[in-house]
Amino acid sequence: MRQIIIFLLLFFTALILHNTAKAQPNLNEPANFAALKQSDSGYLFNTLAFTSADGQRHYRVYIAAPDRKAPAGGFPAFYILDGNAALDFLTPENMQALSAQSQPPVLVLIGYATDKRFDAQARAYDYTIAPDNDNTDPLDSTRINGGADIFLDLIQNEIMPAVNQQVRINPNAQTLWGHSYGGLMVMHTLFTQPNLFQHYIAADPSVWLHGDLLQQEAETMLKRQVAFSGSSLWVLSSKLKAGKLPKNPQAAARIRIRNEHTAKYAGLINKLINELEQKTDLTIRYEHYPQENHGSLFGKSLQQALFYPVIRQ
Repeated sequence: MRQIIIFLLLFFTALILHNTAKAQPNLNEPANFAALKQSDSGYLFNTLAFTSADGQRHYRVYIAAPDRKAPAGGFPAFYILDGNAALDFLTPENMQALSAQSQPPVLVLIGYATDKRFDAQARAYDYTIAPDNDNTDPLDSTRINGGADIFLDLIQNEIMPAVNQQVRINPNAQTLWGHSYGGLMVMHTLFTQPNLFQHYIAADPSVWLHGDLLQQEAETMLKRQVAFSGSSLWVLSSKLKAGKLPKNPQAAARIRIRNEHTAKYAGLINKLINELEQKTDLTIRYEHYPQENHGSLFGKSLQQALFYPVIRQ
């Protein structure tokens, strides 16, 4: 009976989220903080504040911990980038279904101190890599790239220890999820701090950003012959084109530029995956969703990742 209830919860949640997942992300849309006020969800919510080392970026980290005693080895932890936008998917149905599982994860949503779903300027810096001689964002010349290592240091040395103080975490069952620039951040973390997390989920990662820079990081990591026993990488991709362009000319221009770069480096993600399969012991899963566009894959991939059994191992 319990398994039937969980299945029905997942089924109806998927139906509810279907239309939401189809929408293109609006960078100026307000965030929905209703999830933080849920009761009887089986989860307890807490919010922590952090500031970047240079004082320029401010973060809200939303922690959702199962409302039960932690197992001896700790709960698995699921770290989610673009945390403000991800709150949309912490529906009562999702949370109840998660809490009913034998090993429910602690959810750690890393967002920004804004009332919007996205902080475009901050994420363009935090989630990206850039060459020393050009850190201009190719999608928007008013944005700066190249802060991934600084942001990763914040995650490793401030956010993760703070989460561990709040709730007992299984250090061998931690997952990082990200979409677009967030997906690039996931790949960068895998290549530069490969043992920080055990499972990496990248949805439409912007591997094209600044040419073959990510490929260079992968090659450096492969030379180190890192042991990945028990670790995994899951990459999800959407169809190339976003369909009807938004009316906003700046937003439409960004999509056109992204499509051009994605097409130019279309083979790079496959090349990276093939090299990782041949030269590492990572468990790798790749899935293409031709019915989804770049924006809709945010919700689709997160919805699936929340219930991905591997993240609890």
